Amino acid sequence: MRKNYLYLFLLGVILIFGGASCDMSLAGEQGLQTSGPAGMFVSLDKGENWRPISSMPTIEGIKSLTGVSVYRLFTDPQDSSALYWGSRGDGLFYSFDDGKTWNRSVDPLSKGFIYSVAVHPKDRCTIYATNGRQVFKTEDCMRSWSEVFEEVRADVSVRTIAIDPFAEHYVYITEDNGDMLKSEDFGAHWSVVHRFGVVMRMIRFDTNEQGLIYAASKEHGVYRSKDGGATWEDLKKKLDPYTGALKFRNMLVHPNIAEKIYWVSEYGIMESRNAGEDWDAYKLVTPPGSTKIYGFTINPLNDKEIYYTGTVGSKSTFYRSVDGGKTWETRKLPSKQIPTALYVHPEHGDWVYVGYTIPPQS
Repeated sequence: MRKNYLYLFLLGVILIFGGASCDMSLAGEQGLQTSGPAGMFVSLDKGENWRPISSMPTIEGIKSLTGVSVYRLFTDPQDSSALYWGSRGDGLFYSFDDGKTWNRSVDPLSKGFIYSVAVHPKDRCTIYATNGRQVFKTEDCMRSWSEVFEEVRADVSVRTIAIDPFAEHYVYITEDNGDMLKSEDFGAHWSVVHRFGVVMRMIRFDTNEQGLIYAASKEHGVYRSKDGGATWEDLKKKLDPYTGALKFRNMLVHPNIAEKIYWVSEYGIMESRNAGEDWDAYKLVTPPGSTKIYGFTINPLNDKEIYYTGTVGSKSTFYRSVDGGKTWETRKLPSKQIPTALYVHPEHGDWVYVGYTIPPQS
């Protein structure tokens, strides 16, 4: 019934708006001539067919968000129906119905670039978000926000927020100058716990192994900690044999298998089953380094099903594997903008989400 309801809803969205028109830096895409809507789309059949899900009910009526670019899609570890859309300049949007409808956050996150969102692993109403300059926290399901950190240096910005799934009072942020900060009291106080010395992009915890954390740099590969961030190992030499593998596009930690991670880089897509000690590179349809891979995900219910988007110039293609990356199929995407976010629903493995960005023109 739920699936049928979603189909009916999406059909209604199409009737209303049918005529409306990773590293996520989109390096090299500035000024690219693209077309079609941005916003969010969903497929209920693993990428065979797509429907727009970019509607926001307001007191004036239903508003289309097809002109809003998607930076990243963030999720709630407790509630699979909750989605958080970090936009490129239009603030934070959220959905509690699997993306069927969206709401805009209240101020101060109703506008601006949203780089990262982290939801408390046990309390869905406690959320952290950053616009790069400040970190905000809500404890009342986004009815209000309070500032818990501000970066006063004009040339430094906060890029990622992460909460320790085994000790939720520990909150981490990384800044693009390489600093990692930690709060041990839910964001009230902060201290620098490590200086990587290179531009950083992402933190990810292994939810299946306590103390295991990964930190992705922009151009120097991935770092690993096995003691909750007290000490760090540089895994650069593990990636060196693969040309372009140090240049970050995306990173995914397997939700159900300890030490299994996916690394998406300028080289392509790689997998490690032992926390980055050894890597296996997928043989993609396109040669290594020939396509920009911004969107990547797996089906958490069946990790043999792997999805990514490959972009060459202004053309993007959806790639799907059902045998763990041994063979690939291609499918058309629903827009000619840049697909920057991919996600598979954790309870409905057939549901694939894609989010689009309109590249900056200047």
